Amino acid sequence: MKRILLIAIVGSLFMGRASAQKLAAGIDPLWLAMGVANAGAELAVGRCSTLGLSVTAFHHPWVNDEGQGVGLHPELRYYLSGRSMYHLFVGVSGLTGTYSLHFNDKHYVGSAAGLGLTFGYVLPINRRFNIDFHSGFGVIHTQDRERGHDNLTLPTKVGVTITYILQ
Repeated sequence: MKRILLIAIVGSLFMGRASAQKLAAGIDPLWLAMGVANAGAELAVGRCSTLGLSVTAFHHPWVNDEGQGVGLHPELRYYLSGRSMYHLFVGVSGLTGTYSLHFNDKHYVGSAAGLGLTFGYVLPINRRFNIDFHSGFGVIHTQDRERGHDNLTLPTKVGVTITYILQ
């Protein structure tokens, strides 16, 4: 977690001066439909870049009725359109969290941390609302009682977020 925070802070130092601070808040309705509570915020830290943080939590979600967990997902994005929170972007994202899951008579209790690359597209609906389509992949390090330590290359982020620009 400390490494992810350090990467985000150092990365934001190279983004330049933000002339007009934009702040957006959002939720992913697809995750909500699966029983995963989520909320996020994104702050413009430069003309073409943003720093975001989202939180997820689940307790007996639709996909695993005996699971529970919580996660934190920082992300640094660079928008190729020349302005933040608009159209195509690439970025670096992190994740950290704890979980307790049941699959095929096995109980996985542990923690995970990872780093990955993200890409996506922000579709403006009007002056304040956007739909954010995003995906990413990377390396996730897990530690649990069932498998011990493990490094996995997996999708680190997939979603469709509805955002509201607070400014």
